[in-house]
Amino acid sequence: MERRLRACVDRFAGTSGYALSQALGPMLTDAELASMWLQERLIGLQQPRPQLPAGFADPVCQSLVMLDHQRVHLSLAIVSAEGWKAERATQVGAPQIVGFADGWTTIRFLSAPLAKVQRHYLDQTRQDRRAFAESPRQVTTGEVICLDNARETLRFVGLGADVVMLRLLVRDPDAQQAVECDARTGAVLRIREAQSGDGRTRMMLSLLRSLGRSDAVPAIAEALASWPAHLRWHGVREALATDSIAGFALLQAMAETDPDADLRALASRTRDDLFTRYPQLAA
Repeated sequence: MERRLRACVDRFAGTSGYALSQALGPMLTDAELASMWLQERLIGLQQPRPQLPAGFADPVCQSLVMLDHQRVHLSLAIVSAEGWKAERATQVGAPQIVGFADGWTTIRFLSAPLAKVQRHYLDQTRQDRRAFAESPRQVTTGEVICLDNARETLRFVGLGADVVMLRLLVRDPDAQQAVECDARTGAVLRIREAQSGDGRTRMMLSLLRSLGRSDAVPAIAEALASWPAHLRWHGVREALATDSIAGFALLQAMAETDPDADLRALASRTRDDLFTRYPQLAA
């Protein structure tokens, strides 16, 4: 079955993240899919050396990974009502945090007899960026909810029994920021890198610059093509700060050949400004 799932994902690989989530949602959140997958795992458990599925567990949510291929992550999750209530009891008075991150999520509730949820929206049109919430409501077994994670999120506000659900995530590799807000006030509490790898790369580049490593710029030049636009710009800026002449060559190349038109324009303006003030950079 996993081969069929991977083939399904590959078939839509060239589409946008949103289109991919819309195309895969009905197929990969079908309740029959979970039954088939569990049946295969039960058969596997009868073997002498069973291969247990990948996953993780915490006191509230236990999740089994059904598929993690390219941009697509599919999991079967059980939310413990007992664990959820215990966690809430320990957080009395503390802010309830809602997060807005990358990608698109489709949730199908396979069992949700006594569950209440609240959908939160991030208003990006305001200068101060603030989250707003709908009124809590009961969800029903079989219900499907689709979320644009950059501006929508869902949290449980009432749980009288365990919830079983299928979660399909289509990642957005171009997402730059993740925002965490106070669920009650809507105020932004924290802004961080949406891609954890991007944050590590930024730190690595800054460290190479601060150490004055002579091999930093060639390493940046080799990796630039594999990075998203915002990270390419950061890399070129760090290269300029590390070795101004070698970094200027990277800036020149970006102004001429970068696939992102906005980034080409930004690099071109920066190149022209630097050349006007420091013509020796083009030597």
